[in-house]
Formats: sequence, structure tokens, C-alpha cells
Amino acid sequence: MSKAQDILNTAERLFDYQGFHATGIDQIVREAEVTPRTLYRHFHSKEQLILKVLEERELRFFRKLQQCIENKENSIPNWVAVFNELENWFTEESDRGCLFLRALAEYRHKETEIVQTVLIHKQRTLDFLMGQFAKTSSDHFKDRAESLMLIIEGAVALAPVIGGKAAIQRASKLAHQLLQPTTHPLLH
Repeated sequence: MSKAQDILNTAERLFDYQGFHATGIDQIVREAEVTPRTLYRHFHSKEQLILKVLEERELRFFRKLQQCIENKENSIPNWVAVFNELENWFTEESDRGCLFLRALAEYRHKETEIVQTVLIHKQRTLDFLMGQFAKTSSDHFKDRAESLMLIIEGAVALAPVIGGKAAIQRASKLAHQLLQPTTHPLLH
């Protein structure tokens, strides 16, 4: 593994557990076992490091979602495959809430590229969900995707409180009730 990747992995872990402002460059350098010079050779600022961590996390997230859609059985709806993958994500990655929303909370008061990155990520997630519904249903696909996004975001927010697996299982039940083939009043 390269030094840059060591730094990214360490920074992501620390940002996830401690927060962005609470994690200092000195701690990242110490735990990644690199010099400050090495860190700054790869990342010119803490903000650039945060952006790269978010970029890497987003790539991993969408790669896993895309793989779960591609590898699912044909009889399983795409949204069910997404929820199954989200349960895996909470188990493998984190059930401490959304790292992107935590970045937004810490940097919202500043006009930074971090805020824009978070907003773009959330829009990409919604676009991904809309794309899944557009492929399988012409009826209310935008409303369905937005409803599913709200359910997912609720599960992510509740995960630190009740655990990721419990949160996503409850969210999946709610999504199932909402997305039944019968007409649902919230989707009109």
C-alpha cells in the first residue's frame, strides 16, 4: 500500500470516529506513521485531505451499489438489492451515521469545497436511485426515489442510536410498505 493510501485510510478512520475538526494533522501523521512532509507532499491541506477521503468513500459506496445491482437475482427488485447492500455497508464500513453529513455539519458555516462535495454526493445518490426506478417503472419514479432517499437517510441518521443493522432492517420494511405494487397515497 502506498503512503498516500495509508494516510487516506488513517484519516478516514479518524474522521469517522472523532470528527473532522477534532482530528488534527499531527494525529493523522502519527497514526499513519508518516512525516508531516510526506502528508503535505500528497495533500496540500487538511481540506484537500478531507475532500480526497470523501471522494474515495463515494467511489467505494457507488461501486458497491452498482455491483449489488449487477449481481442480484432478476426476481429481486433493485431497491431491495440496495437495502441489502446498505446492511452490508453498515456492517463493514460504519454505523456511526453518514460521514458526508457529518462533514456538512462541521463545515456548513464556511463556503468550502467540502460543502459542495457533500451536496453533490447526496444528489448523485438520489440520481442513482431515480435511475434504478426509471429502469423498472415509469410510474412516479422520481417520487419513489425521493421517498426511498428519505427512508435511507433516516436509517443512516438512526444507525448510531439503534445500530446499523436494526436501522436498515426497519427502513427496508418501511420501504417495502411504501413501494408495494398497489397504489400508495404518498406517491401521488
